[in-house]
Parts: sequence; C-alpha cells; structure tokens
Amino acid sequence: MKIQDDTVYIRALISEGEHVRQDFKFEISDSRKIARSLSAFANTEGGRLLIGVKDNGRIAGVRSEEEMYMVEAAAQVYCTPAVEVDMRVYRPEGRSVLVASVGPAVRKPVLVKEENGRRLAYVRIADENILASPVHIGLWKCEADDGRNGSADRVPAGNVRMVPDSGLHHGLASVAFTDQERELLAVVAAASGGTFRQPVQSGSPAASTCSGVSDPAAFSVSPCGLTLSQICRRVTIPRRRVVHLLSLFVHWGLVGIRHDSRGFFYCALD
Repeated sequence: MKIQDDTVYIRALISEGEHVRQDFKFEISDSRKIARSLSAFANTEGGRLLIGVKDNGRIAGVRSEEEMYMVEAAAQVYCTPAVEVDMRVYRPEGRSVLVASVGPAVRKPVLVKEENGRRLAYVRIADENILASPVHIGLWKCEADDGRNGSADRVPAGNVRMVPDSGLHHGLASVAFTDQERELLAVVAAASGGTFRQPVQSGSPAASTCSGVSDPAAFSVSPCGLTLSQICRRVTIPRRRVVHLLSLFVHWGLVGIRHDSRGFFYCALD
C-alpha cells in the first residue's frame, strides 16, 4: 500500500514538471551544485528537489543515504547561512526518490561558497537557478532594514517619498524626491514607455526635466526596460548609488525586475 501511495504522490509532483519551486535531479555528484539550488529556492519562494528523477520525468531512483549526506553537506557546509532542509524518502515503483524541501529564507541572501572562494547568491526564475544581481542583494538589505526599523526606510506616495519623522509623533513625513532619484526614475520610466513627473514648484524647472536628463524620452531603449549597465550609461550617478536607488525603488514597488536570456532588466511599474 505504501509503494502505491508513494507512487501516486511522486507521480503527481512529476506531472507538475520543473518550475520555480521544483527541480528534478537524476543524481548528486557535487554538493556545491546542490547548494546553488538550495540558495536559489531559499532566496525566492522556497522549493523542493526530487532526487532520483530524470529531466524527462522518468523515475530512476537513488541510494538515499548517500544522497542525503550530500544534500546535508550542501546545506550546512556550502550555504551561508546554513539552510534547513526537510528530507523524506519515498518508494515509488519500488525505487527510492529523495524529496529535499526548503522554505524561503528568513535571512537573505543565502550565499554559496564557490570553488574560487567567492560567495555568491542565486535566485530561482522559472525552472533555472540564476546568479542574483547587485540589485537583488540591495533589495534584501532593504528588507532586512525594514525588519529592524519596523517600517520602510522611505515609503513613496505619489511624487513624494515618506521618511521617518524625528518629531514627537514618530510618524512619516513627506518630502520630495531628490535630484538623483528623479533622474533615475525618469530614465527607467522612459525605457518603459512612460514618464516620471515631479510636481512643479515656484522657480523650479519643468517637471518633465530632471538632473542630467534633458529629454528622457529621446533615448533609444527597449520596451522591456534597461539593464543595469544601460542605466548607468544614461545617468550622471555613480554605479554603486544607482544599485542602491534601484534596490529602494524595487522595494517600494516603483520598479520591477524581469529576466530573459540576456540578463536582468529594470522597468517602471504602473
């Protein structure tokens, strides 16, 4: 009865195919490669590995004890911070399939110790593990700062942003976007087929113009947005500052991240 139940359960998982929360592994030959999958799952929505299942969905089976040891090494030795993995062995069709599940990390990013000594973070996009961008790293820092401060660093409202009020009420005070923020938002908006407009104040330049950008709509851009390098070439802001601001804009819901075979693109959200 258990083999039958296990077969139904594993077959149901296999029928979903590989996706953002599931990956098939025929076998484990390198714990570090598994650590990249664990990092990607933990830094995204969580997920599970079906070990002993080929890419085409065929159940091949594994030596469960050896595979569990290598998954444990991936989680504890190669991931920083260590990842908690729930491992269960099922016996569909009389073969052993190890299901290794991880939840979304509380502390992000989960980094992988690579062979060259570098520590890199991964994210899960569709059915692939993708190296996280600098903006992802900055976004996770914003989220961590949120948790420590109990509120967002600066929460935008329309064409202004909100900052913690140092007064007795400890609320949020409204202030205008900075020149750098306006410049960057204008470039990203232009690449997304829109415009960013700051309310015109007495004696100020037109709202459609921002520091270093005389006519953002004049840029030749892709409708899908711009890469980080493309953005840096179009603004007068240092790259490190661009990464920080983009991280904040993504955190605030002003900018979205999309990915294709060419890399990450940043576009304005409605």
